[in-house]
Amino acid sequence: MSPKQITVFGATGAQGSSVIRSLSSNTSALFTLRGITRNPDSASAKQLAASGIELVKADGWDKQALIAAFTSSWGAFVNTNSDDAVFENPEETRTELDLGKIIVDAAVEAGVEVFVYSGMASAREVTNGKLALAAFDDKHAIGEYAKATGAFKAVVIPSAGWYFENFLVPDVAPIFGGFPFAPSEDGTLVLRAPRWGGNEDVGFIAIGDDYGDIVHGIFLEPEKYAGDLVQGVSDIRSLAGVVAAFEKVTGKKSRYEEIPDWHDLEVYGIRALETIKLMFGFVQEAGGKYWGVETEKGTAAGLKRKGAEAGGKSGKEVELLTLEGWFEREFGGK
Repeated sequence: MSPKQITVFGATGAQGSSVIRSLSSNTSALFTLRGITRNPDSASAKQLAASGIELVKADGWDKQALIAAFTSSWGAFVNTNSDDAVFENPEETRTELDLGKIIVDAAVEAGVEVFVYSGMASAREVTNGKLALAAFDDKHAIGEYAKATGAFKAVVIPSAGWYFENFLVPDVAPIFGGFPFAPSEDGTLVLRAPRWGGNEDVGFIAIGDDYGDIVHGIFLEPEKYAGDLVQGVSDIRSLAGVVAAFEKVTGKKSRYEEIPDWHDLEVYGIRALETIKLMFGFVQEAGGKYWGVETEKGTAAGLKRKGAEAGGKSGKEVELLTLEGWFEREFGGK
């Protein structure tokens, strides 16, 4: 049987590169891979090309270029960037939904059969209109638009939770009290954030370690998950549980401090952080249901195992990464 072509839109991003890395490890050579990038001369694009990945240049707003990029593809993985610089322009009238529709339409015209989109639940729908969140609502609408075309054999929505990797960004740490980089005056590393809501079950995802394998698992059996929103979850913890896991493996004194009112999270007018602030409002209003339903990782665990085993992994490598394991690796010796 000939390998199936999968094309990744957003190939050099955190999600896209994780998907490519996992799919390229498939030991049965089930897939050939193509990556779409706006800038093939970037360092990350050159690194992908050097690893043997076919790269094509296309902008998400250029439908004809996208049709050419998707041509001959059985499957597509697509992640649109809510924080793209184009949306920072106050005079810009186009939305992420507009972008997503162009990409979907191009995939349809190119004859793509399996469309895997990194979408979200709709904050507006989950909260019955009480709170809107453009990044979530637009991504949800893109997924629904893809389903409504009726052109794909399967549309699957792997939806990423809170990135483990966010804890690696020193510039973000001060927004949340300094954790895990800058101690407070009493020497404690403080994670300061609004409560999550409900049972305080925050779904965290190791994008680099787990997300690609989860998507790999979807591509192995796309019809099984057709129409589903798959929770991208590696570990489920409260925010207090996060700092407890960190303290356990690093020995560094840490604590969680709740910001009583999510409106008081200071984001300094930064658009991407404003989305995070609204996210806290959304999950509180939703009773902690980030995906509109109870948070669970059983589905992700099964897909992780399938994808990882297809890539030749075994033992602990086919299991979802825990916060303790990740913190130990990233901060244990520091």
